[in-house]
Formats: sequence, C-alpha cells, structure tokens
Amino acid sequence: MNHSTSQKSVVSDAERNLLRRSVRDFLARNWPADKAVENSDDTGAIAQLWHAMVRQGLASLGTNPAEGGLREIFLVFEETGRAACPAPLLGAVAANLALAREHSNAARALLDDVHQGNAVVALALGPFDGDASAGSVTLDGETLAGKLSFVEGAQAATHLMIFTGEPPGVVVVAADARGLHMRATPGLAVPSFCELILENTPALWLPASAQQLADVAAIARLCCAGRALGSAQRAFDLAVDHAKVRKQFGQLIGQFQAVQHKLANCLIGLDGARLALDCAGEARDNGNPDWRIFAASALAFAGPALRAVSIETQRALGAIGYAEEHEAPRHFRRVHADLARFGGVGRARAELADFLLGPAH
Repeated sequence: MNHSTSQKSVVSDAERNLLRRSVRDFLARNWPADKAVENSDDTGAIAQLWHAMVRQGLASLGTNPAEGGLREIFLVFEETGRAACPAPLLGAVAANLALAREHSNAARALLDDVHQGNAVVALALGPFDGDASAGSVTLDGETLAGKLSFVEGAQAATHLMIFTGEPPGVVVVAADARGLHMRATPGLAVPSFCELILENTPALWLPASAQQLADVAAIARLCCAGRALGSAQRAFDLAVDHAKVRKQFGQLIGQFQAVQHKLANCLIGLDGARLALDCAGEARDNGNPDWRIFAASALAFAGPALRAVSIETQRALGAIGYAEEHEAPRHFRRVHADLARFGGVGRARAELADFLLGPAH
C-alpha cells in the first residue's frame, strides 16, 4: 500500500471554492439541468461539451500535482455528477496520471491530443479493476486479445487505454483498430457501458509499474465515488425542494416528522461521505504513504451511505423520481452504477481487512 506522491498540491481552500463555483457555473451554461436528460444519449452534444471543457483546461487534470491534486480532481467529478454530465473525464484523468512519467513520443503525442481535445480516452483497468467479471486481455507482441466489460465512454472514444498485469503496463488501442468489436450493454449507466472484444488487435504497450497502475485504479474508484456524491447531493436538493411544496393530507410533506428524519439522515450521510472522500484525497496530496487505506476507508463508508441517500430521496420524490423525463432517475442511476464499479464496497472492505488483519491465506 505504501506509495507517496513526489510533489504536493498547494491549492488553498479559497482557490478550491473558486474552482467549484467556476465548474458549477460552466456546467450550468453548457450542460443545463433541463437539457441533461435529452442530451445524455446525444454523442454530438457530449462531444461539444467536451471541447468546451478542454478549453477550460479540465482535460489536463492530474497532469501537474502542484497545480491541482486529487482533492481538485474529486471536486470536479462531484460537480459533473451534480449536473448529470457524461463528459469523458475519467479517461483523460487516468491518461494524465498513468502516462505522466512516460517520455516516449507516442505517449506525449496522445497526452497532447487529449489536452487539445483531439483525442477522447476510454479506460479499462483490466487486472486492476477489482471486479473479475470486468474481463482481461492478453498481449502477444504488438497485438491484443481478450474481452472487457463495463467500459465507460467507449462509444465516443478515439482511443482505449487498457491496463495489463503481466507484464505491468498500459496498452493504447485506436478505437477504429482492426479486430476490435464494441457492443453497448444497457443498464443503470447513461450512456451505457460497453463490452469490448479484441481479436489480434494492433496495440501500443507502454511500461508502467504495478504500484503506479494500482494507484491510478484507486483514484478512478474515488473519482466515481465523487461523481456519485454529486448526483446524490443533487437528488437530495431536489427532494428537499419537493418537500417544501408537495402537499398531502392538507399539509406540506416536509412538515411530517417521518420525512424530516429521513432527509436529516440523508444530509448526515452526504456530509460524512464528502468528508471521508476529501480526507482520502488530502492524504494523497500530502504524500501520506498509506493514502490508499484512507481511500478504501472512504469507499467503504461512502458506498452504503450514498446508496441509502439515493433510495430515500427517490422515495421522498414519489412518482416524480420514476419519470424518465425528469432528471431525478438519472441521479439514481449514476449513484448505483458508479458505486457498484471496480468491486464496489466489497473490495474496499476486503482491502481494509487485509491491512488490519493481514492477507487471507
């Protein structure tokens, strides 16, 4: 678990608050809530949004820890979750982190294309995913074979970035490469995750340490949890507003103690999850060698807490929460899809057990 960052983030709380306001205002203009539902399946609208985010410099998140660390990355993901925004940010951040120390021309060219908006990366963690059903690939020289599931953003990607375990490294595959077959797998996630089948597909392999890949995988899990937090917070805000105007039995439902207690518990869960995730980000940004234990602790707490918030706010919203033309179902989907990924809370608890009790034999 021990691994420290070589450069600490020096972003102040005031700068972090400014970043939050900036991202929230940007998304309100470029991905308004009243259009989020209809635009979520529109690849053209998502591409237009991504180019706007690139111009804001968000595609460079994770490139330089001195300009913004994990806490800032987490904050941006929280805001994208709040806006039900499906921008392909996860692949960009993972590429920045995984390829930061790679000096090959191919790696530098890919990162330059990502930062300029000319490339969109979809991420597959392979053996570092934490979910055995996510699949794996086998590298044979310069070709790749295997099957991968639950890949986010593959439909709009120009490149796939796949982690390998033996040997440890990063494989880059062009989205139009021969032997690559893609199939959408509709479920909770919007847009849908994809299943990828690779049959002797040309690929570029770049070396990376297993430790580095495990760190990037842990950050990806925290990013998804941060996005789930943003979605859960937005759904909670909608439920509170609804409780202030919806009447039942001649009075506002917000006046019923049962509703008040449930919403109060939701607020406790939201604040606790935010503190836990922020603490994990701060541990990494400050170079704590055991930051991944903080990450596992945060995920073990935030997973059940945010799922409970999502369920209770859905109940408070009543029938509105099930109307697909409303934004509320998108937040419900996002919370559960993001928290179930990469092994979910079960993996986080197993990591904590290994740390406290030693690996199981």
